[in-house]
Amino acid sequence: MWKSILRFRPAGDHRHNLWASTAVVITLLVFHWSTDPDACGSDPVSSVRPSARFLLPQVTIASTTTVVQSVGEPVPSGTSETPSTEPAAPRMPGAEPLTGRWALESSLSLLELGRERLQKMSGYSVTFARQERIDGELLDPQTIKLKVRHEPFSLYMKWTEGDKGRQLIYVHGQNEGQVLIQPGGFVGRATGALPFAPDHPKILAESRYPATMAGFLAMTDTIAQHHRDDLKLTQGGLSEIRGDQSFEERPCYLTTLCYENETINPIYRKSMIYIDKELSIPVCVRNYTWIKGQKVVEDNEESLIESYSFTGMEAAVQLSDNDFTKSQYKMR
Repeated sequence: MWKSILRFRPAGDHRHNLWASTAVVITLLVFHWSTDPDACGSDPVSSVRPSARFLLPQVTIASTTTVVQSVGEPVPSGTSETPSTEPAAPRMPGAEPLTGRWALESSLSLLELGRERLQKMSGYSVTFARQERIDGELLDPQTIKLKVRHEPFSLYMKWTEGDKGRQLIYVHGQNEGQVLIQPGGFVGRATGALPFAPDHPKILAESRYPATMAGFLAMTDTIAQHHRDDLKLTQGGLSEIRGDQSFEERPCYLTTLCYENETINPIYRKSMIYIDKELSIPVCVRNYTWIKGQKVVEDNEESLIESYSFTGMEAAVQLSDNDFTKSQYKMR
């Protein structure tokens, strides 16, 4: 979903080997060759207002086990080259942003920690907003009240913007794997709830992904997997993570990925991922595509392909089977 092709070279100081002049020359050459270019992108959402805390359950979260390393960084003289068995804390941006490979590894570490936290939640409710480009056309924004239960995986969605009043229910293992959708307004009252496969053409006509990919876990997993794929690549774009951003009054990290051309990535030109500092989960993602015949493209609606955001999350709620039944919402 968030395909990125990046030039991953570790940024940072390299220690000089004082024992041999040859090592000094080699170290300088490595530093020159692997230094990152200027980071791409800037933050369009940078308010620094007090945090509006999400309602979270009281759970104990273990620290992430991802070991962030700088590939090719010299080992200081007098130390062992055998890696420690203790997990290293991920390197996070301070006053200055991280770029290159460091940025991607830090972003991945945050997402892995966020996934661990999500798995400790039985479920949550949240307001989900999306706007997507389908077959070249940017569709109208949609706002959806979303309930998610992790076991068994269950969804309830009610549209408050877009097809206002539309409702969707999905419960893993029920209804032969189909989602139940009741349109809004008079049409819905006439038809009642209709069964559709999660990837039915009618669903994909206004969504770039199957209905069952709604929620934090699917988005976190998708971004994280693309990060892992990108770590295997060596050229094609720029990456940056900043720690001084915010979204909807909540402090965030902002991961920005830029791509050099359509050959590197035919769909995505730029991706901006806001990761909540408290929760370590993506709360806002904006992706931009290419415009045929234009080399320089602005970050605006003309090139927007995907916009997703989550606000007002409540994870302290207990969701039951009744929250995912038609009778609860007067669906027919």
